[in-house]
Amino acid sequence: MAYRETTRTRANAQARRAAIERAARHVIARGGFASASVAAVAGEADCSAGSIYTYFTNREELLRLVFAQAAGHELAVIEDTVAAASTVAEVAESTVEVFVRRAVAGRRLAYALLLEEVPEPVQSERLRLRRGYVTAIAAGLERARRAEAVAAAVPAEVAARSIVGSIGENLVDILAPASPNPRPEEITALITALTAFTRSALGEP
Repeated sequence: MAYRETTRTRANAQARRAAIERAARHVIARGGFASASVAAVAGEADCSAGSIYTYFTNREELLRLVFAQAAGHELAVIEDTVAAASTVAEVAESTVEVFVRRAVAGRRLAYALLLEEVPEPVQSERLRLRRGYVTAIAAGLERARRAEAVAAAVPAEVAARSIVGSIGENLVDILAPASPNPRPEEITALITALTAFTRSALGEP
């Protein structure tokens, strides 16, 4: 008799797959993608390494999916932040504030998402994330400019790419695993400086 998947076995398989993905997220959040070996994830998920290959073609597929899920969450936060801003200045200020504070609060995961050397499938998701940030910020800038009837010399997409790039570059040393935790006043100073730079680049006082 041919095997027929039941609702129960399908649900069990989905639950086990979700548990493996969750275990991989925990491992990555503690030690980055380099630490997420199949053995490490299996240990976190309390299953055998062979079980992981039942649900995922290989390690890279698992890491890509985990990255995409985490990236989707972070992108949604920025999208909501930009959507709540009503002026060009608010887009600049809120984006910098939320991006930097979230990155510092979850330094290891932020480093993994933004900077860590990763396999090519994961890098493709990283580029997708960066494009998502640019799209969200550019849309917010265009909306705010229309509302304020502001004629800008710099296209919104160019400005958005500059914002994403400047924030990321200024987080490199702060997020590096070997760096000490930054002091609160250092983060406040960075946010102030980045906000001033971003507003200036956008032609805001």
